[in-house]
Amino acid sequence: MNTQIAIQESDLELIVSEKTLGSLTTNAKQIRDMVKAALPMYDISNYNDENIDQAKKDKAALNKAAKALNAKRLEIEKEFMKPFGEFKDVVTETVKLIDECSAKIDTVVKQNEQQYKDRKKATIKTYFDGLNVNLVDFNKVFKSEWLNKSASMKSVCNEIDSIFSKVENELSTLKGFGEDFDVLRTYYMDTLNIASTIQYANRLKEQRERAKAAEEARIKAEQEKKAAEEAQMKEEAERAKQNSVNPFARASQLVTNEPPSFVEQTKAQEPELLTRAFTVTTTRENIIALGDFMNDNNIDFDKIELADTLCNTDLNSIVRMLEYSANLIDKTSTKPCEADKARQFRNMIKKIQKKIEQ
Repeated sequence: MNTQIAIQESDLELIVSEKTLGSLTTNAKQIRDMVKAALPMYDISNYNDENIDQAKKDKAALNKAAKALNAKRLEIEKEFMKPFGEFKDVVTETVKLIDECSAKIDTVVKQNEQQYKDRKKATIKTYFDGLNVNLVDFNKVFKSEWLNKSASMKSVCNEIDSIFSKVENELSTLKGFGEDFDVLRTYYMDTLNIASTIQYANRLKEQRERAKAAEEARIKAEQEKKAAEEAQMKEEAERAKQNSVNPFARASQLVTNEPPSFVEQTKAQEPELLTRAFTVTTTRENIIALGDFMNDNNIDFDKIELADTLCNTDLNSIVRMLEYSANLIDKTSTKPCEADKARQFRNMIKKIQKKIEQ
């Protein structure tokens, strides 16, 4: 390929071999001086409502004169500039031809420069990969100025060495975070920003502490709930056990020591036996307890069908017996469960009294 430059800059030096400056001889100055002298006649102080029509005519005449004068100026200017226009067109065409040629050459130059950069980048990448034990992303550290011809391979390699050393030191710092190292390493390798990674590590620690506190609170709440449920079940079992005790047992024992007047008997004579029929409305447990009470006190009784009416006299006797038993328990009770029995007796009394009133 012939690289000899065919066109030199000196060859393009524009030389004017003959130049005659244009000269115009016109009456333009005389027209200007005449207009200046005539303008006072057209001062607005010379017009009023009486001569408004004349003002309109003067305005139209002035506009027409100005338009004609400027049109003539353009005609003369075009004719006068014609030689320069031809000169300008020739030079403009020449510059365009040169620019087109230069653009084609520029394409070749840029292709050559890109090929150089590609080869240099490949060389840099080979060096980088040979030392990249931590698998750093090449694109995250690559600098376009490394490809400039002014940047020597030695300086580029030194900079890469510094980058790897920095990464190694910062990864060692992250190992101090223990269990979070793997997560932090992934985060760091994506950003290569140690400050941002440490902030992320602190956020992970805070999240873990909050989660731990929440879990401990949950376990504590479950334990407290379980303990409360167990205590409640134990209390209910104890209450059920107490309720299963014959509510008439204590009364039966007390009656043997101090029987009420309506069951008093003397040793000297045979007690009078009376027969009464009555119904009792209460729980199943109390019905069973009442039966046990009568058995313990040798009271004969038979099961009867519910009747529409009751004997108020017999019910009153039961009320008196229950009142006596409840009062006696109140006087001698020492435990809460014994007081509960007295309350049960009084509840039975209220129900029986309601039945009597009916």
